Amino acid sequence: MGFVLLARSKVLTGSLLALALLATGSLQKAKAYQEEHRIGLGGYCPVCILDANKWAKGSPEHQATYDGVTYYFPEEAIKQEFLNNPAKYVPALGGDCIVCYAKLGKRVPGSVNYSARYDNRLFLFPGAEQQQAFLSNPKEFANADLALNGDCSVCLVHANKHVAGKPEFTEIKDGLRYLFVSAREQAAFRKDPAPYVARASKPNDMESKTSQRPAGNGSLTVMGTTTCAACEHGVKTIQNPEELGLAVNTADGRVVIVEQAHKLYPSVYENRYNGQHVRVSGRVIKQQGRFTWIEPTDLMVQL
Repeated sequence: MGFVLLARSKVLTGSLLALALLATGSLQKAKAYQEEHRIGLGGYCPVCILDANKWAKGSPEHQATYDGVTYYFPEEAIKQEFLNNPAKYVPALGGDCIVCYAKLGKRVPGSVNYSARYDNRLFLFPGAEQQQAFLSNPKEFANADLALNGDCSVCLVHANKHVAGKPEFTEIKDGLRYLFVSAREQAAFRKDPAPYVARASKPNDMESKTSQRPAGNGSLTVMGTTTCAACEHGVKTIQNPEELGLAVNTADGRVVIVEQAHKLYPSVYENRYNGQHVRVSGRVIKQQGRFTWIEPTDLMVQL
């Protein structure tokens, strides 16, 4: 009798072990599936959020995948609206926290419980602290996901030129925004993004090469915040030293002094103390340490 009980015990133990192994295997498969099929926004419809200002749940029956993330939609027509321009609807950094990325250089997943809408884009945060930091100064963080400071990566690879891209030609890759000068460059990126992403992965090298060009030879495009050149940095413009001057502080610590700004961009010049977020391009005329003087060809306030 004891033998029979022992035998049954072995059978039960073996059965439980088999079930445990099956369960473990199922969990591993489920985890692998979730990693491969990442569901964006917790299943909420991105088109509904941005176009209708409504958090509406989508359905797996109407789904589309973009940049490695799968999004759900309540109906096929809304899904098609997404597919017409997915870069418009996906959350910044693919749903990761833009504050964490800007301050720490880390990709931290955000939560639909802590969100913000700015410049018709959706931002997610892991907690209230990061959300409040963004809301206090959205201009500081909103473009942290902009690859190459908005320059066209296709132009840089094929023509070795820094050409400003346009928001209407935007693609998202690994959560980062790439801008292009036309649909042709955008299509080239979409067909094979690898070489252009590789070029964008070395922005500091690219910018350092630009800044090492001799004065009066070469051009420069940067994004940053405005300030008073003389007041904050103790430097003045070359062409109009009687003016206090306009400077642009970049995220990597460089300072670009914009010549003739008081004449060419009077509104920006008058409000330079307000830390406006701008994108400026121009010809380099002098380089000294972290300071660069340029003759501007374009200056645009980033809203």
